Amino acid sequence: MRSVGAREFKNRMGRYMRAVQEGQTLLVVKRGKPLAKVIPPEEATGSGLMDKLKELEAQGKVRLGAGKFKDFRPVRIKGKPISETVIEDRR
Repeated sequence: MRSVGAREFKNRMGRYMRAVQEGQTLLVVKRGKPLAKVIPPEEATGSGLMDKLKELEAQGKVRLGAGKFKDFRPVRIKGKPISETVIEDRR
């Protein structure tokens, strides 16, 4: 696993993303402390992820969704839009 500083990662993200795409794993550090781990997509997804989620569900730590979300319907309010109220409050 290759370690890279946060600023270096930000400044040369394209280069590091290509390295990850080629199969490398990166550890992004800030002031010597681990900040993030960037791994190739085949390691991040797949049957291993679902197995881990099912294990966590059996332990009662997570609850997996059972279906699709309902259609979103925005709430209608009377009066001025909220955005105008926020702008007035900031003045």
